Amino acid sequence: MPHQIDDDENDVPLSLPEEIVATICGALLPIDPSPALRAGVLAVALAAEGERDAPGLVTLRREGAGWAEMLPGVHARLLQQVGTAQSWLVRLEPGARAPAHVHPDAEECVVLEGEVQYLGGARLRAGDYQIAHRGAHHTELVSEVGALVFLRYAQPLENYLRP
Repeated sequence: MPHQIDDDENDVPLSLPEEIVATICGALLPIDPSPALRAGVLAVALAAEGERDAPGLVTLRREGAGWAEMLPGVHARLLQQVGTAQSWLVRLEPGARAPAHVHPDAEECVVLEGEVQYLGGARLRAGDYQIAHRGAHHTELVSEVGALVFLRYAQPLENYLRP
């Protein structure tokens, strides 16, 4: 079946045979989406996997799919993205480390379980909250006992992973 293409310049629809459309589509190389688009699509997919408790409510279970190893011993799961802001659940195994970094924008952190410590800086335990404002510098992070942390970033996570 021919595919219709609108020619805005001449206001005449054009038809292409199926085999030409298939050849053109087959010649296209896959491209990686931008990090923001990838995270947005992932957030929608994760929300679709969630339990629908009631209209407007989605529950994602801790043991559900979507966990990815970001660094050795550090696993993260994107919970939601709204605009450029992202919410993550991050699990650090005992002894896990994350490199020092400068914040391109705000990062909110709530330790849910265990503890984390910034070398030469604050030790955060379950229930502790910290906000790092734009330009703040975090030293290397270490979790000797392991931790589960909720993080909210004003920008996509990959922007914070640059040294």
